[in-house]
Amino acid sequence: MNCYIYWDENTKEGVIIDPGAYEDFEKEEILNYIKSNGIDIKLILLTHGHIDHIMGNKWAVDAFGVPVLMHKDDLPLIDRAMDQAAMFGVQFPKPPAPDKFIDERDIIKVSGNEFKIIHTPGHSPGSICFVDEKEKVIFGGDTVFRGSVGRTDLWMGDMDVLLDSIQNKIFKYPDDFTIYPGHMEETTIGEEKEFNPFLDFPS
Repeated sequence: MNCYIYWDENTKEGVIIDPGAYEDFEKEEILNYIKSNGIDIKLILLTHGHIDHIMGNKWAVDAFGVPVLMHKDDLPLIDRAMDQAAMFGVQFPKPPAPDKFIDERDIIKVSGNEFKIIHTPGHSPGSICFVDEKEKVIFGGDTVFRGSVGRTDLWMGDMDVLLDSIQNKIFKYPDDFTIYPGHMEETTIGEEKEFNPFLDFPS
């Protein structure tokens, strides 16, 4: 999965989005990037609570000592992270409880930059996307990928709900917005509207 470091080159303040680091080399790569760029991490933001996105939560909290923010509807996934781990045959430290729940009423401000939050259930009940309207970027978690969409066969997944979230929340933004997904490479709203076989919505 994709872990993102989103930071301001002038103030050096930034956030970690989905610290899904599992192996030591992954943690070292993230830490080295942050240190080499002199980034001051202020927050850990979770798009959702599936284990591949939260495996490194405890490591990140221990390393940076900053709050973890997520949507309350995915708290059961955090609470049962060890059950998720057992189901997939992996082991990792139990993630700490989130420090704050966030939803569409909140705006996250870091160093003069703003994230709006859109609640996009379907992949999981508490899936959210972080939108920087000024820079025209969306951190979309596992909602929409290049040429695909998030799986809905896990707990509380629902394909109809997911497609509604994409059409009526994400696709309300202009076509030139870049989507940084939880897996695979970046894409744009316009590209997915035109080419994504799962998203044949009427214009």
